[in-house]
Amino acid sequence: MYKRWIRRRLPVFIFTFFIILYVDFQLRTSSLPKLSVVQHPLPRPHHRFTEQVPSSDEDAQNPASTNNSSRNGGGGNLQITDWNRRHRISQSGHVTQSKLKQEDIFIAVKTTGRFHKTRLALLLETWISRTKDHTFIFTETEDEDLSSQGYNMVVTGCQSDHSQQALSCKMSAEYDGFMASDKRWFCHVDDDNYVNPEALLSLLLAFPQDGDIYVGKPSLDKPITAHELLEGNATREVRFWFATGGAGFCLSRRLAEKMAPWASGSRFEQTSATIRLPDDCTVGFIVEKRLGISMVHCPLFHSHLENLLLIRHRHIPHQVTLSYGMFENKMNSIEVKGRFSKEEDPSRFKTVHCMLYPFTSWCP
Repeated sequence: MYKRWIRRRLPVFIFTFFIILYVDFQLRTSSLPKLSVVQHPLPRPHHRFTEQVPSSDEDAQNPASTNNSSRNGGGGNLQITDWNRRHRISQSGHVTQSKLKQEDIFIAVKTTGRFHKTRLALLLETWISRTKDHTFIFTETEDEDLSSQGYNMVVTGCQSDHSQQALSCKMSAEYDGFMASDKRWFCHVDDDNYVNPEALLSLLLAFPQDGDIYVGKPSLDKPITAHELLEGNATREVRFWFATGGAGFCLSRRLAEKMAPWASGSRFEQTSATIRLPDDCTVGFIVEKRLGISMVHCPLFHSHLENLLLIRHRHIPHQVTLSYGMFENKMNSIEVKGRFSKEEDPSRFKTVHCMLYPFTSWCP
């Protein structure tokens, strides 16, 4: 009887024993570290950054990555912190330059005499008050009051209108001013832009400091088409991306040096005349068509030609530039709450400045 009991129970014992062995094997193998080779490539030059909706306050500090809807700050899936991490890993064996500082950035502001007391005065009161030493104001009008206050005023001798020739003349002066300096980055903005110095520095630190970098935001959703003038009055069609000057853009020192054959002295205006397009288009033409280097698209720059209401309040501290102006017969500015009413601060620049620098003497 005992043997019969053993024969009945033995299959159960054997089955249970194998189950225990199988479970033990799975637990052991799953606890072992999995080794894999992960490649960390540098982003390609045509990489586009777009802004991703952060999942936390910490994530909100990281501007995000690639998407064709960069004009509107649409969704993306690659955080700039990931990009930085990849770059640091790939460059870890290289000797790096000293860390970039605010003073290493040459900020050029394009303005005109009739806006000295309005648009420019607002910038002087807000963000330029924090970047005075390395901000250079390009205008065609002498202003002894501003010069006596220590601002870097550059009188260009260009025309005061908004023509292609006048715009290219001022951009040429900006480029030459940067090349004559010891700065490491050139950043252009207009007199209706608010620049966030900390956000600008963070963005530029994301790039290899010895790289060929042209970063900004296009105003079009596709490359612009131009007709380049050739000898004998012939033309050829060219297509390229350009960063709109109304939102601002930046060039690394190394790339700016390579642009010299088409941008230094009178050459910039000559190149502009070749494609019959304004200054910002000319920069894109030189970089993409003459040098074969692609623009980096970044949604953290903003012009008055986009719907600024789309910028969320919690993302404002992380934008590189902001703007304001009339768009479709309405005042186009960001929506941000603060002590200043819209009548007192229609551009919202004062409100933003007090949000970023609450201890400013004139902030409520």
